[in-house]
Amino acid sequence: MGGRQAVEAVRRGQRWGDPILMPSAAGLGARIGAQVEGAVWADPQKLADACVAAARYLGADAVWVPSFGTAGVPDLEPAIHRDAVQRALAAAGRLQLACVAEIRGPLARAAALGGDLDEALKRVRPDVVAEFEALANLRPDIIVLAEPEPSGEQAENRTLARLYGALRRLAEHYDVLKGMKPAMPGMTGDNAPDLSFGAAAGLSAGRSALVLAVDWTDAGGFAAACAEARGAARQAEQPLIVSCAVALGGEIEPSRCREAAAHIMERV
Repeated sequence: MGGRQAVEAVRRGQRWGDPILMPSAAGLGARIGAQVEGAVWADPQKLADACVAAARYLGADAVWVPSFGTAGVPDLEPAIHRDAVQRALAAAGRLQLACVAEIRGPLARAAALGGDLDEALKRVRPDVVAEFEALANLRPDIIVLAEPEPSGEQAENRTLARLYGALRRLAEHYDVLKGMKPAMPGMTGDNAPDLSFGAAAGLSAGRSALVLAVDWTDAGGFAAACAEARGAARQAEQPLIVSCAVALGGEIEPSRCREAAAHIMERV
């Protein structure tokens, strides 16, 4: 079965026996296609192609399309990112793969503005909501909000909590799974994201699945971590998604990534 069926099972709250492989790997895709990473980010078709190439190379279940790359590469304009997501969605549909769109979350944008957090959140809210809804209207399977690790005061901010609530309701309206990387501490019950992608290696629990963030450079550790996570998923009776703590790109040889994916998914 394809990745689209796997993510549909996650959406419906059904069990799924195999790990669902879902790494962010645009940089890896650029290497596979012998593209300069900066050039990939300048063209929505090249970005979509790189994301699809990475998913196919790794045997992944989803095409992950971020709106930002490594340090020094400017974030994409929302319209350009949507263009890349739309192109990736078309390719993912033909391949029976799911599609993930990743954007900066409201805390990341407010922190970039600086100053009083409440005021900064009020300033970024219209753009965050508009960008999120425009993406949701394309119907990717998952939209992930990328955030910095929050301070205690930030995690308890009520303005931020209300904004997350508004985005959650939009996701529910469009039947899109909402992910966070990472989830805010204390997010539980209905306030928790559907999927929590850890910013560091380890297992995170969302409402709809467990997500294992793997350090793909740790050849000795990722297989053991995945085996342990599979046991935890069986005990929790939840699907297991395997992702990455850091987006895959130039830090590891593509062949090693593919070998890791094969071992994680027990495909060798």
